[in-house]
Amino acid sequence: MHAQIRPHLRDYLAMLQLHRGESRKAYDGVATAYDGFAWVWDQHIAAGAMAHYNQLLAQHIQPGVVVLDAGAGTGERTQAIVGSGQPQRVVALDASAGMLRVARFKISDPRVQFLHGDVRHLPFADNTFDVVACTWVVEILDDPRAAVQEFVRVIKPDGIVIYAFCSLPDGPIGTVLQHVMEHVGADSGPLSHLLRETERPFHQCAQSSLVQFTGGLTTVATVAKCCPIAAPFLP
Repeated sequence: MHAQIRPHLRDYLAMLQLHRGESRKAYDGVATAYDGFAWVWDQHIAAGAMAHYNQLLAQHIQPGVVVLDAGAGTGERTQAIVGSGQPQRVVALDASAGMLRVARFKISDPRVQFLHGDVRHLPFADNTFDVVACTWVVEILDDPRAAVQEFVRVIKPDGIVIYAFCSLPDGPIGTVLQHVMEHVGADSGPLSHLLRETERPFHQCAQSSLVQFTGGLTTVATVAKCCPIAAPFLP
């Protein structure tokens, strides 16, 4: 596992290192090359997490729902959302104009609206969406809970938030990741802050779920309207 993870993370972090210190500029700069890394990540490192995430999409994206793809990037996840059911409308929101340009080029489905914006300050009224979906975004934010609080705010009373993020696992995998990030630069890119257990934006209740994969490196969580995200999650 270590042999698979190390070169891909090192190469990608090195690419983002060109724009250290500002993730939006970094993603603008690597937008056209991003899908190559994302494919490796999805198919190898995060395969279990993405399989579970896609199962949740298929379960919750019923005909006629309105979906927010928060941090849509180059539109790969947006395409999966459109293909997982029959949504009435999908809003693909991202802070990187460069990533959205790539997404617009890929996706011509009239149900998809592209929007430049910040997941921590969503420009939507309360109770707007049936589903909010988000992958590999909250861990790059200075305040992950602010984003998940916004996700909960904009879902309808019977809605669901489905989000995947990177965690810092215990044991050998965590040691390898720390070494890679220290070598390349601790503030560069989507793995610049792997969330520790007490930092995960989550509320444990009967309406939520949290499942870990890849030895704890990747996590898929769901929360509902009832979940107060303000308090730290203590496992």
